[in-house]
This record gives sequence, structure tokens and C-alpha cells, in this order.
Amino acid sequence: MTSRLAARLALVMLLLALGSLYVAGARRHGAQVNVSRVRADQSGYLWDAVGIYQNRQTGTDRLIGERNRMPIYPWLLSWLYDPAMTPDQFFEKAKRWNTGLSLVLLVAIGVVARRLLPPLPALDLVLVAAFGYFVFKAPYAQVELLFYTVWWLMFVACWLALTGSGRRALMCGALAGVLAAVAHLSKAAVLPFAGLFIVVSAVRGASSLFAASRGGRRLLGEVLVPVVFALAFLAVLSPYLLNSKRVFGHYFYNVNSTFYVWYDDWPAASQGTYQHGDGVGWPKMPASEIPSMRKYLREHSAGQIATRIEDGLTEMAAVSYNRLWYFKYVTLYLAFATVLLASRGRAAAAVAAEQPALAGFLVLYGVTYLLAVAFYKPISGTTLRMLLTHVLPLLFAWSRAFAHPRLRGTQWSVAGTLVTPVHFQGLVLLTVLFDAAFSIWPRLIADFAGY
Repeated sequence: MTSRLAARLALVMLLLALGSLYVAGARRHGAQVNVSRVRADQSGYLWDAVGIYQNRQTGTDRLIGERNRMPIYPWLLSWLYDPAMTPDQFFEKAKRWNTGLSLVLLVAIGVVARRLLPPLPALDLVLVAAFGYFVFKAPYAQVELLFYTVWWLMFVACWLALTGSGRRALMCGALAGVLAAVAHLSKAAVLPFAGLFIVVSAVRGASSLFAASRGGRRLLGEVLVPVVFALAFLAVLSPYLLNSKRVFGHYFYNVNSTFYVWYDDWPAASQGTYQHGDGVGWPKMPASEIPSMRKYLREHSAGQIATRIEDGLTEMAAVSYNRLWYFKYVTLYLAFATVLLASRGRAAAAVAAEQPALAGFLVLYGVTYLLAVAFYKPISGTTLRMLLTHVLPLLFAWSRAFAHPRLRGTQWSVAGTLVTPVHFQGLVLLTVLFDAAFSIWPRLIADFAGY
């Protein structure tokens, strides 16, 4: 047996053992912690799934999700439903199914990560996701894990579109548009991301056009990326958008982004458009009372807005530390990135300069969603569910940077031993393995993860 074959067999055995541990943990969490279908919004997804099932049987056109919950996840759940089931039986079946789905999603993440990262960073990325937060959220009838995965795949496709050229850039741009639409049909949080990507890719294309330093086909690919992204995005979304326009009068109508975000807190929102039929049509209330960005900015000072964002950021730090298990790994990656930047600042700057469009997009994306998540906290009650969306993109971006040819050879002398980025990734792996075996279990059994 060759050493390579032995290593592969050892990896397979390790992954099987970790997979068994993951399933055992998720099932135990579902049996002991997530025991009520009416907690969080699980009953809403189950209700929507029953509605979709009934639509399919009767051919009726029942409005699903009230333009709050999006349709993809309940559509998937609808194939599990049987009218002979009690609501609690349907809930239990949905929890088991979602746990299985989470494993499929982790495999998909691993396959893509392995193509874009060295083996060890790719393995770390999957295991951090699995035991940092996937295992906590697996036994829930909620869309989050599906959404997080599609979001990350969209992010990766945008990354490749911004760093590619010619046909490759066009294909990645089109794929990113399709994935953005699927993500939007999972949760309506994609529009700012899509807008940023279109703007940055358009600027990149215009800059290349003026520079005119590339061949025709390669240049054309960069110029057309935002166009193919937008066309693919709108083509997939068009049935849903047309239905929104017909019923609510607006294409991109969602009660959260259209109304609730502009209230000061959820109690105010629950007494506002929510009580005036915003889930079945445009709310029946005076136009002067309907919330909007313009109305919010007119009625709130800069200090009030800053305080709201500050409170959200504070809660973000607290909930990250106290809930689930991902914060430890994010802190490890951040600490290593800080050390690397401090010791190889010029090399890091050169890495960013190689792909200015990507670097600019990453900064804009990070700042935009950091502020948006903090701003939405008074409505959601916690930033946790939204914050987890961005863990995989963050760790992937750092992993790509650590593996860059300009940085991966960095060495430090620690107690007479040379330390490199590979040693850091090894430390992450050992930490995850230890935590999976021992550390996460008390929190997994005690911590409700539906929010």
C-alpha cells in the first residue's frame, strides 16, 4: 500500500467518524432542544409546505410565505408531506430530512473548496462549518443551512468572475446570477450583494475597456459579466417577480426589506404594516404612515442611527461569543491574518493589487453587510441568523489569502521552530477535532439554535 493511498484511507475513515459524530450530535440536539415546532419560524415553513402541497393537488394559486418567508425551502418540504401525518409528525420528519440535507450541503462545500484551496485549508473550512454551526442548526425546519450554502456558492462564483476573463468570466458571471436568484428565493437578503457585484464588475469592465490591453474575447468577457449576471438573475426570478408585481404592485416586494427594517423595533413593526395586510397586498394605511428609507432618514438623526448600529454591533459580538461554536475559529483566523498582515504587509498589499476589483468588492461587501446586519437587529431580535451567512465567505477569503504564493511561504521562528501558514491550518484541524470530540457537546445540548 502506497503512502498516498494510506493517507486517503485514513482521511476517509476520519470523515466517516466525524460524520457519525455530527449526525449523533444533530439528532440529540433535535430530540432534546428543538422540541417545539411553534418556536422560531419553523411552524411557518411547515405551514407553507402544506400550502404548496395543497396547491399542487388542487391547482389553486394560494399565496405562499406572505412575502416574508421565501418559497424554495417550503417547496422542498412539501414533497415530504402526507395528509395522514399530524403536525408534530411532519415536524419530526422535516427535522430528520434537514439533518440529511445538511450533510449533502457540507459535501458540496467540500467538493468546491477542494478545487479552490489546498487540501488542508479545504478540510478545515468544511469542518469549521460543520462543527462551528451546521451541527447546531441541522435539526430545524428552517431554510438557513440551505441559504448559507447557496450564498457561499454565489460568493465563490462572483469571486471567480471578478478574477477571470473571457469565456470563464462570462460563465462564472452567469452562474453567479443563477445562484443569486436561488439564494434570493431562499431568503430575500441578496439585493445589496447583487447590486455591489454589478457595480464593481461594471467598473472593472469599463477600466479594462479604456485600458484596451487585452485581446478582444478576453476583454469582451469582462465587459459583459455584469450584463450576464443581471440577465441570469432576472430570468430565474421573473415568475416570482411578476407575481409580486401583480399582487403587491412592486417587483422586489418583501415585508422585511420593504417595511420592517425602517421601524425602530419589532413591536412597532408588529403594530404597523403587519396589522394592515402587508402579507396579502399593499398595506391599507395612510401613505404618510408607511415606512420607507426616506421617511426613516427624515425622522431620525445621525446620532440615533449611529446608536442603533452600535447596539447591533455590540450584540453581534456578544451573541458570537455566547452562542454556537464558530466564534473561536473566526478569532483564530483573524488573529493569524493580523500576524500575517503585520509581518508581510507589503506582500499582502501586492496580493490585493493583483486583483483590485476583487479586493474592492470584498471591502464593500464586508462593510455593507456588517452595517446592515447591525441595523436590522432591533427587528430580528438577534444578529445571529444573519451573521452566520457570512462566516463561510470570510473563512474562504482568508484561506485563499493564506495559500497565495506571495504569502504561503512566510516563516516565523517560534522557540527555535519555523512556523508557516501550513502549521496554522494544522492547528485549526487539531482544534476542530478536539472540540468535536469534547468541547461542543455541553453547548450543543443547552443552546437553542433556531434564531
